[in-house]
Amino acid sequence: MLKLDKICVSFRSERQDKLFGHTKQQVLFDVSAEVKKGTCLGVLGESGSGKSTMGRVLCGLLKPDSGTVLLNGVSVYGSKEGRRKLQNQLSIVFQDYTTSANPRFRVADILKEGLSVRQRREKETLDQEEEISRLLELVGLPSGFADRFPHELSGGQLQRVCIARAVACNPELILFDEAISSLDAHTQVQIMDLLLELKEKLGLTYIFITHDLTSITYLCDDVLFLYQGRVTEYLSVKHLNETKDTYAKKLLESIVVFDTEEAS
Repeated sequence: MLKLDKICVSFRSERQDKLFGHTKQQVLFDVSAEVKKGTCLGVLGESGSGKSTMGRVLCGLLKPDSGTVLLNGVSVYGSKEGRRKLQNQLSIVFQDYTTSANPRFRVADILKEGLSVRQRREKETLDQEEEISRLLELVGLPSGFADRFPHELSGGQLQRVCIARAVACNPELILFDEAISSLDAHTQVQIMDLLLELKEKLGLTYIFITHDLTSITYLCDDVLFLYQGRVTEYLSVKHLNETKDTYAKKLLESIVVFDTEEAS
């Protein structure tokens, strides 16, 4: 569905060379990956590994220096059609749910943001109140939450609202950028269970960017290890124990198993 082929990205350095002026610092080196329809690709890396830059490339916000991003065989950065397709098919859920939801908006208004995108794109007339109730139910919240403000919700509840907003525009692909890292472990499990349920029910495809290998093993089908801008390992989660990569082994040694019984 989505394919990256030898992506390279560099940024202008703030340090200035006396002879050549500003220099460039490369942050991604020949990164390649493939996200198959109906699966979840985990992108794992520590701070500074380049995973956020990779996320920006994936969602159409940062054109790489070289390499290609293909969505269903169409180049995202090489054609207007590809960019438009990505905009129509991709939603994003961010780490900081407090800043990604307008504090002055009620939950209904937050969800209307996603519904408005869907209405413009598909040119359909929606009963917004009915859709808002359906979306809240879909993410496990009572319809009465539509009248609440973000500060009246817990972190987990507000992130469910952000997930509902992402789903509201009928995407095929959702990118999660550290979407559960600000939540406590118990709530993380609940949100991941919700994501698995939505993926199955709605036929969604996920990209899950994180620094936490534990959530990768819980949620993802494949995992890409990113270290200093380079892919050090790329394999199925089922075969993680077969890795020969030193960096992957180091992270595997620190893995913590979620208590799923407590979460239920």
